[in-house]
Amino acid sequence: MGDDVPLLDPERNLLGMPGAPGHPPAGVERVRRAHQEVRARIRADRLMDASAPPDGTGGELFPAMPGVAMVHPPAEPELRRRVTNAVRCLERLVRRYPYDAELQDFLDVPQEFRRWILRETAPERLRVDFCRLDLLGGTLGTVRVLEFNASSPGGMISVGTVNRYWRQSSLGGLLTEWGVPDAPFERPEWFADWLTGYGRDHGVAEEDRRSVGLFHHPSTTGYEMAQVSEQLRRRGCTTVALEPADLGSGSALRLGYLKYFPLNLRKVESWETFCARLTAKRLLVPNPLAERWVAENKLCLAALSDPRFRRLFTPRQCAALDAFVPFSRKLGDGVSTAEAVAERARFVLKAPYGCRGESVTVGAETSPEAWQQLVRSADRRGWLVQERIGTPVVEVTGERYFRDLVVPVLNGRIIGYGSRMSRGHLLNVARGGGASTVFAPPDPEGRT
Repeated sequence: MGDDVPLLDPERNLLGMPGAPGHPPAGVERVRRAHQEVRARIRADRLMDASAPPDGTGGELFPAMPGVAMVHPPAEPELRRRVTNAVRCLERLVRRYPYDAELQDFLDVPQEFRRWILRETAPERLRVDFCRLDLLGGTLGTVRVLEFNASSPGGMISVGTVNRYWRQSSLGGLLTEWGVPDAPFERPEWFADWLTGYGRDHGVAEEDRRSVGLFHHPSTTGYEMAQVSEQLRRRGCTTVALEPADLGSGSALRLGYLKYFPLNLRKVESWETFCARLTAKRLLVPNPLAERWVAENKLCLAALSDPRFRRLFTPRQCAALDAFVPFSRKLGDGVSTAEAVAERARFVLKAPYGCRGESVTVGAETSPEAWQQLVRSADRRGWLVQERIGTPVVEVTGERYFRDLVVPVLNGRIIGYGSRMSRGHLLNVARGGGASTVFAPPDPEGRT
C-alpha cells in the first residue's frame, strides 16, 4: 500500500463550516442541517462533555463539530494492522516489565506504583484490555501514534453515541449509501456488556456481577461514570460510586471499573485496601494495576522506538513499529539535553504520566531560551522527547483547524473511529475544540 494513501476518504469527508474545501454549498448545507439535528439530540439527552465538572459549575454539552468522514477503504486494513501490532507490542512491555531489569530502570515507574505492579501473580497473562490510540498524520506514510491512553480512556461512550445520532439524522440516508457498518461502540449498552463480560470471563459469579463498583474522582469524571451507570442499570445491574480510598475491607464488591489516574502519588498511600484486593484478585477491574501503571507511562513509546529494546520484538513487529511510532527517546537516557536543545523545532517534551494535554511543550512554539531552560531543568530529566508530527490542517473561511484520528481498541479489536478538531496544535477536547465524527468503511470480511 502506497505511503501517499490518505487516511480519510477524500470523497467522504464532509464539513459544514463556511468555506470548507471541496464541497458545494448544497453539501455544506446538508451537513449543517443534520448537525443541528444532532445538537438537538445532544441537548435533549443532556449528553455532556465528559471532561466537564458534574456539579453544574461550567458543565458543557458534548462538543460535536459539523462534520462527518469515513476512513479511506484502501488505507483501513493497513491502519488496522499497525494499530493492533502497536497494542500487542505495548502488551509485551507490560508482560516483560516484572522480569526485565533494564526495562524497569528505563521506565522508572514510581515506587508507589511499582510495589503493586510487582505483586501481579501472572504477568505473562496481562493484556491491554481497553485503550485509545491518538494518531497524527494525514496519510499512511505520515501517520504516527502519539499516545495509547492505556489506563482508562475517556470520551468513547459519548463519541459512539454521537455516531448513532448522525445515523439517525437527515444525513442517515447518505451514510447508508456509503455502506458504513455499525461500529461496536455505537451500541447503546456496549460498555456494560463488555464490563460484565469481563467479570464473567474472569470467574466472577453471576450474582456478583449484578453489583459493580465505579471507582473515580467525582470532580473530574462524574458524567462519564453516570453514562456507565445508566448502561449497567439497563442491563439489570446496580452500581456503587466511590473513590478507591473509600473501599472498606468488608466490601462485597467483586467487579468494578477504575477511572482514576493518581497524578498525586501520595493518593496511592490511601489505596492500600483497594490495591491489595486488586492484586489478590478479590476485586476484578479491566486494565489491572500491573497493566495500567506500566502502559500509561509515556516512556513506553520511547521503549518501542529505542533500538535497545528491539530484543523484545520480532523483526516484523520492529518494522511495523518503525512505520508507526515516531522517534521517541528518554531525556538524558537516549537523547542528551544538548541534542534536545539543538533540535528544539523537531521535538515535543512530555511528562511520563501527564494527561489532558498538560505538561506538554512543543519546541517549535517555545522560545529558544524557555525551551533550553525546560530541557536543562533537573525535574524534566527522564521525560519523553518525541519527534513532532505534522498535524493535518483544514482551512475554512477565516479559520484554520488542526485534526487528528483517535482509535479505541477493546480486547485487541478496533471498535470505532473518532477525530478531534481544534484551532491549536494540542488536540484535546479538555483544552478546547470539538469532536468530528469518523466512520469505519465497509469491511470486506464482514467484521463488526
